Amino acid sequence: MADNRRGSPQIKICGITQVGEAFYLNEVHAEYAGFVFWQNSKRNVSFAQAEEIHKYLDKRIKRVAVTVSPNLELVRRVEQAGFDILQVHGDLQEDVLRQCGVPIWRACNLQKPQDMNGLEQDAKITGYVLDAKQAGSGKPFDWAGSRTAVEHMKATVFAGKMFVLAGGLNPKNIVEAVKTLEPDAVDVSTGVEGANGKEKSLLLDFVGKVRGS
Repeated sequence: MADNRRGSPQIKICGITQVGEAFYLNEVHAEYAGFVFWQNSKRNVSFAQAEEIHKYLDKRIKRVAVTVSPNLELVRRVEQAGFDILQVHGDLQEDVLRQCGVPIWRACNLQKPQDMNGLEQDAKITGYVLDAKQAGSGKPFDWAGSRTAVEHMKATVFAGKMFVLAGGLNPKNIVEAVKTLEPDAVDVSTGVEGANGKEKSLLLDFVGKVRGS
């Protein structure tokens, strides 16, 4: 579970694509920075781009490689690039689970609460990310309707792991989201973006509300 001195969730800013965004994350003291390695995403970056941005990120910010059904070759590139965590959407292949050298966050794109059934359990899986049906859509899943199922998962599968809430979070709904599901960390991307990527004012608003400042 998250050990947060403020008693508020940790913060992951996902879909980082520009060097300038690294300075925003440093300023708000985000705990995690997410980089997307999936060609179908508008936030897809190359490893060269990610490594350049890494140079400007505070070393205390953990780097998360966001992938979809990664193969072992992609996992090796993630490891070589110095990422701290591998986030897996889609399929989690057995060889990836067994041979991955960094902790894994297992993501579930939630259409209905039952979609959480069957999530893998393994010592290498250190966190679970509950995301919207379509990742990156900016639309949340039904928090209230999923609350009972999520509470059950927190007491069983998620016990001792990081529970990360993602999907459609923004400055206007983050307080309700945290109050409803009480995650260990929150994960935002679309909700803090303007026309040219992450927007500082939206980030400051989001972070301020998460931390109750």
